[in-house]
Amino acid sequence: MHLSQMAVSYVKLGLSLAVFVSCLLMIPSGSEGHFNKHSALFVFGDSLLDSGNNNYINTTTDFQANFWPYGISYFNPPTGRFSDGRLIHDFIAEYAGLPLIPTYLDPRNTEFVYGANFASGGAGALVESHAGFVVNLKTQLKYFGDLEKHFRQNLGDAKTDQLVSDAVYMFSCGGNDYLSPVGNNESILYPYTHQDYVDMVIGNLTHVFKGIYEKGGRKFAILEVPPLACLPNVRAGRPGNTCNQELDIITSLHNHQLSKQLQKLEKQLKGFMYAKYDLSTAVTNRMKNPSRYGFKNGDKACCGSGPLRGIYSCGGKRGVQKFELCDDVDDYLFFDSFHPNEVASRQYADHYSISGSSSEGHFVEHVALFIFGDSLLDSGNNNYINTTPKFQGNFWPYGISYFDPPTGRFSDGRIIPDFIAEYAGLPLIPTYLDPQNTEFVYGANFASGGAGVFAETDAGFVVDLRTQLKYLDDLEKQFRQNLGDSKTDQLLSDAVYLFSCGGNDYFSQVSNNGSIVYPYTHQEYVGMVVGNLTHVFKKIHEKGGRKIGINTLPPLGCWPSIRAGRPDNTCNYEIDVITSLHNRKLSEKLQQLEKQLDGFMYSLFDLNTEARKRMKNPSKYGLKIGDTACCGSGPFGGIDSCGGKMGTEFDLCDNISDYFFFDSNHNTEVVYRQFAELYWNGGESNVTAPYDLKTLFRGRGSPAALRKEAM
Repeated sequence: MHLSQMAVSYVKLGLSLAVFVSCLLMIPSGSEGHFNKHSALFVFGDSLLDSGNNNYINTTTDFQANFWPYGISYFNPPTGRFSDGRLIHDFIAEYAGLPLIPTYLDPRNTEFVYGANFASGGAGALVESHAGFVVNLKTQLKYFGDLEKHFRQNLGDAKTDQLVSDAVYMFSCGGNDYLSPVGNNESILYPYTHQDYVDMVIGNLTHVFKGIYEKGGRKFAILEVPPLACLPNVRAGRPGNTCNQELDIITSLHNHQLSKQLQKLEKQLKGFMYAKYDLSTAVTNRMKNPSRYGFKNGDKACCGSGPLRGIYSCGGKRGVQKFELCDDVDDYLFFDSFHPNEVASRQYADHYSISGSSSEGHFVEHVALFIFGDSLLDSGNNNYINTTPKFQGNFWPYGISYFDPPTGRFSDGRIIPDFIAEYAGLPLIPTYLDPQNTEFVYGANFASGGAGVFAETDAGFVVDLRTQLKYLDDLEKQFRQNLGDSKTDQLLSDAVYLFSCGGNDYFSQVSNNGSIVYPYTHQEYVGMVVGNLTHVFKKIHEKGGRKIGINTLPPLGCWPSIRAGRPDNTCNYEIDVITSLHNRKLSEKLQQLEKQLDGFMYSLFDLNTEARKRMKNPSKYGLKIGDTACCGSGPFGGIDSCGGKMGTEFDLCDNISDYFFFDSNHNTEVVYRQFAELYWNGGESNVTAPYDLKTLFRGRGSPAALRKEAM
């Protein structure tokens, strides 16, 4: 894992080009030239990026898409894009303030100051892939060479050097080198081994990267090969319509080797920067859980025929005249048997990664999010420790409204940090203890359901706060080893550290039928809890962290689990008193730290007040029930039996979004979204102070500068 100082993440590419590139030449019509601030985008590869070059070569309709129903959602007439509408690079261009990048072989296009699209549907890195029917990658590189000569002739060397150096070069290539043999019913790579064949493909890609580098290009955006083995076309041609295991193995090897080769190039070639987008994970996630991404079908094409509409017949001009077209294109991940629809392409452009995906080789204009605390923020760390179901939420009906399968979040869907990440333009923050997660450049979630600031709180069943801090220590060492001190210092300094902790230090005592603070006074016990929190804040500050987000404790005394355990089902007054004291002391301590610690900034969200409002007047906030859990048993659904975790039966409400509480201790996704919005922007009543999280994420600099920005 590593980063480049100036490179941009793939999906942030368009959004951050103004930062990433300097002034580029804009070729005007006529004889007068002038410089404008923009960046060029040159596009290479295959049908994922081809905007219509194959319309202008001698090929067959197998390699064209310039007929109905292609383009049906956006372009009339069809342009040659292999989709119902726009492709990934079209959205990237839009976000960068660029026009649609012109198709190079279209004779009507003569101005390429904003870039050029050389991609050809069916092209591979190997010349042999679909030879004679497509524009292979080396020929695309030759076209770029011709265009460079044109620039030098018309603009001069200095302006051309600037244009080429500042430009971004986007690639999607390699998939056809593996798909082409399958289409010809050949062994995928006979007579080569998997490794030898992949090495040839990666070698040819590397040759093109170096060719562009030699011309002055420095910034590369590369898509991984998607999960070809399970494309509708591949499955339709197999007995039982199963995925092709050999193809799965070789594409995985390709993506792994691509990553390693890019890392080598970054070390070997001065100034080489890249952004590799994990398209494989993004597509796989949508195929497995289409509803999570707004689709209804993730394995069947909208347009085609046969099983899964996987026969490549869309448009009726490819040998099979009859084809089916779905009623609503947006319901389908795939438009035809190979290619995504416009909605999916926009998502790939908007969201560069899903939970646990990799996006390497970039140091981006983003702020990382590191998450500490308890079940309010835990995204599933307790799945990976030796604990009991009481401290887990990785079984039905947890996640029922959003995640399938459940992730370990203590809710029916997303929780506060998920929405905060979304608002900040980040992916879902990876769960630190999940062994599948290895990339933490956008942050890490260390939170553990049931954790407190004391090691003694729920000891042996959770990851306490100081251990979570140790995990950050370990991650910092990893960053320094892979990124170097300078980049790590920047990452830690810019990051936001989100906390929810303390409630279990009071809560667990009640669960154990003990006096909440015995043998301490309320004041002493709260002082110890807040003191331990302060210790962690100071340690993060020592590492360079400056921006803390934390919520007040909610009104735990009236939680369903507390009320259900009391003789008259009333609120627990002592808990109410002590949590109020905690919140006051926490606020005072944060104010002190702001004065004592250089650059210390914080966002304190008044969760207590906002929870009380919704419990007392649920209808005001779009809810119907504010005191009873949707999932559980007993009075108020307050017995912690959701999912049968206590070995007992449980009730599940009909409409989760009507409820403030999902289970006896945690809120529904609807409520967490409301809290996150207030946390992010402060709301009309400024329930988040002295800064809202939006200010912490977007502001860089001194507290005074941030305060001015927030005003």
